[in-house]
Amino acid sequence: MPADFTKRRYLIRFDDICPTMNWAAWGAIEVELVSHSVRPLLAVVPDNRDPKLVVDAPRADFWERVRSWQQAGYAIALHGYQHRYVNDNAGLMRLNHRSEFAGLPRNEQETKLKRGLAIFAEHGVHANAWIAPAHSFDATTVALLADLGVSVISDGLSHWPFTDARGVTWIPQQLWDFSPRPAGIWTVCCHHNDWSARKIEDFARNLETYAPEITDMATVVRTFGGRRATLTDRWTAFRDWTWNHYLIPARIRARRMVNASRLSGRVHS
Repeated sequence: MPADFTKRRYLIRFDDICPTMNWAAWGAIEVELVSHSVRPLLAVVPDNRDPKLVVDAPRADFWERVRSWQQAGYAIALHGYQHRYVNDNAGLMRLNHRSEFAGLPRNEQETKLKRGLAIFAEHGVHANAWIAPAHSFDATTVALLADLGVSVISDGLSHWPFTDARGVTWIPQQLWDFSPRPAGIWTVCCHHNDWSARKIEDFARNLETYAPEITDMATVVRTFGGRRATLTDRWTAFRDWTWNHYLIPARIRARRMVNASRLSGRVHS
């Protein structure tokens, strides 16, 4: 399938999939996914040890469910190992200052990755991709993933996927909700553990609106696998990171300081 650089497509991704996730919300979400024939990318934690991801009682049939999702065409990503942050390293993406992998010695990262993949294999699940907790991983992580046969990474802020020199295809993840965007592949990252009924309704409406433009990971890899990153890719990623994760937060902080100063002035006047 030839790549079409004149159209936009959306890829839906759900993070923090584990036995103790919000199953009530997920049940309603899955109804909508099936209704609109959407095959999302699911970030599965192999051995969750993060108490923040303990929302419901663990499902005994969790891995059976994961296998069924994969058989239905959902992409299953290795979402770290235990989702337990061990340092404040922001890694390559520089989005969050906490990590389970970035900055660790190669042997420690390799042990975690192999243990996570072994759990997947034990339950008959194949890792279609890698998704790092908190978007934090480093060049060592990427090299190990390539060596271990995980050839897709869901991360980055470019507008189009590309394949690096190690043969790893990077599918960008730029959005945390639906919004009109220009031509590109736009991954919408969802965290459903705290979703309310209203949020699920909003998600359903968005699926209805954007359904004709929603794709799946397998199609993206078939279409863009092997494409090399261009200067435009690098520029748009840098520009968007600077705008969204530096300039906008700086403007918000400045506005808060001005408002606090004005409030203080009124209090003391």
